[in-house]
Amino acid sequence: MKKKQLFAGALAAAMMTASLAGCGGAASSAATSTTGGDTAGSTASADTNSGVVEVTIPSYKTGENAGAAFFVPQVERFNEKYAGKYKINLESVPQDSIFNDRLKQLAQQNKLPVLVEGGDPDWVKNVVIPNGLAYDLTDWIDATPAIKDVLIDDSREYCSNEDGRVMTMPLATVRPIGFFYNSDMWSTDADISAMSMDEFVSALGDQKIAFSTAENGWVSALFLTALVAEEDGGVEWLKSGTETKITDFNQPCFINAVAKLQNLLQNNAASNSVGAAYADAANAFMSEQAAIIANGPWMSSDFESSNSDKWSNGFDGAKVRASLFPGDIGIADTATFGEWWISASAPEDEIALAKAFLEFIYSPAELEAYMLAEGGDTPKLTYSDDFKAKQGETQVLADLAADTTTDTVFVPRILDVIPASVANTEFGKQLPEPGADSTLTEPPCSSAISFTSGSPRPLREFSLREASACQKRCHILSCSSGAMPMPSSRTVSFILPSAARRSVSHMLPPSLP
Repeated sequence: MKKKQLFAGALAAAMMTASLAGCGGAASSAATSTTGGDTAGSTASADTNSGVVEVTIPSYKTGENAGAAFFVPQVERFNEKYAGKYKINLESVPQDSIFNDRLKQLAQQNKLPVLVEGGDPDWVKNVVIPNGLAYDLTDWIDATPAIKDVLIDDSREYCSNEDGRVMTMPLATVRPIGFFYNSDMWSTDADISAMSMDEFVSALGDQKIAFSTAENGWVSALFLTALVAEEDGGVEWLKSGTETKITDFNQPCFINAVAKLQNLLQNNAASNSVGAAYADAANAFMSEQAAIIANGPWMSSDFESSNSDKWSNGFDGAKVRASLFPGDIGIADTATFGEWWISASAPEDEIALAKAFLEFIYSPAELEAYMLAEGGDTPKLTYSDDFKAKQGETQVLADLAADTTTDTVFVPRILDVIPASVANTEFGKQLPEPGADSTLTEPPCSSAISFTSGSPRPLREFSLREASACQKRCHILSCSSGAMPMPSSRTVSFILPSAARRSVSHMLPPSLP
């Protein structure tokens, strides 16, 4: 029998800022305002006659983002608790690189909001902290036991500078990512997480997986992460990118994993996978076009009857089960920056609001509500009896909790350990322009990967004309040490680090339309 692990600080490699990051889903209606334009940077205090400190912060957890279902009502609860004193408004900004670019733009204009939600980790590490843009949280955390006592040790250490000062809010909760499956379409009596990946693929037969390949290839990247982790040396390779981003993809664990992903894309991909954004993949799963989708526990809310308007073709959310990946792989990382930091340039009354908000969302009631909505564990929190009873009522969250054991291997997402430049809107500017005719002497981007058709050649052997054609067809080039060998002359070029907001193109295998 599997024994539930209380994660303690032993999860040196567990994930998200999520970051995280996960995608898709519907939001509840928000009482807080969602705005556009340049309002986010003007976090000015409200009219002094009202006595209310009011700020506007940019957030990607709005609209159709899955995180909005919990976050928007959470902001509403904060505003209600502090009515007459504090108020937070939300500016809706698309996630991924657009959101990160928005934060960088505000920083350059010296208009950062007082509460900053994440940001490009490299930017936070190399620009925000060294340049004093983040408010020092150390004294406040140490003077607030209710917060200090629930922080994950690994995360606090990672969020601290060389002097031990805490510059970004450490994590309290870890949420291992696995996958969901429709038990009406596919199931097995075996313990899925205890299988090998080969055994899982064999048991899967011809059932389909909902892949996303556009945007940042979220769903495909999760499967690729699990495939890499099961290869010899894969766990170590992924973890090596936590401190220094991975740029050398000519590793057997990666090449073998891509070959296996290629096989899944050719034989088990849902019919809409090519060019599919996350929303398309979610729709394929919730319309019974696919039996499996990889995503984080936050997707569990999509399977509640209150969200049945998303279902079609007889899909029933009550039939959905969850599992960690074969090989007992959970995608998670506690050695990462937390989700929030405070701008050091904000006025004192806004900083007081920010501290009140962080203390609010780290309270036991809000942490438990968060886990019930999006899954996960808060290892240093003593759970209430009510929480434990309610957690068991949500089947997929109970499945993931049961799968999480002392034997579970945690790895960071592959998208978190590759250079961010590969997945942002600036990437395309580093590629050659169409019509150029000279020969490349250096790769245009040391962190892109060349998945080309036919016999692979080092990138330096491609003319700019050929490279431009490849870019147009595949939206990727790279690997500083040249193109990696692929298992066949007709490859599915899943672009692991595809440029965000650029649809990933594929050389279509016969099995896909």
